[in-house]
Amino acid sequence: MLSIIVRLDIIFEAISFFISLAIFAVALAAARRTGSRSLTLLALGFLLMALAMFIRVALTSWALNFPMTTPPRLRIFPTVVLQIQELVYSVVRISGYVVFLYLYSSYPSSKKEAEGLFAVAPVIIYNPLFEAVSALLLVFVVYQLARNRVYGGSGYVLLGFSLLLFSHLLFLLLPLSFAIYFLAQFTQLLSLILFLTAVLSVLLDGQRL
Repeated sequence: MLSIIVRLDIIFEAISFFISLAIFAVALAAARRTGSRSLTLLALGFLLMALAMFIRVALTSWALNFPMTTPPRLRIFPTVVLQIQELVYSVVRISGYVVFLYLYSSYPSSKKEAEGLFAVAPVIIYNPLFEAVSALLLVFVVYQLARNRVYGGSGYVLLGFSLLLFSHLLFLLLPLSFAIYFLAQFTQLLSLILFLTAVLSVLLDGQRL
């Protein structure tokens, strides 16, 4: 059962990795076209998220497929790798959220300044400290975005960060029911799709972020 849970987590993380990578590529292309610093920071944030997801997928897959024929004294390697992976994953992904927080906390404070801004397994997969810190950072990001909605911009970004925040809050409730895991993953994937929609609207239609 635990093996199935971990494999499901790898699949969800892999899907999220490819979507985050697509967001990074589109946001970077839009930043080069418009010269927008905000889009460059957005691209950097999603690159860090994609890197964190890649690390989790690669190291967890390696640990899951570690040969059991290995001498007993070496069988601790997968556990050590998973613990290191969780730490690195948390640090890198939270770094991405810090970039988002910096981006939206330094958002232009007037409409005139804003006119040039463009859019854009329980024991293994559950880390309550990471989820709590991520949720706290995203609360500030969502607050800044909501406060700055008066200056216009894409509603996809605000909704995307709101859903991302909600997914971390759901992950905090994972001990209550494993069914929450699927809802949290679905919410996270939906948030990434909204981010991708936002940056595509910049690249293709020149809409504001």
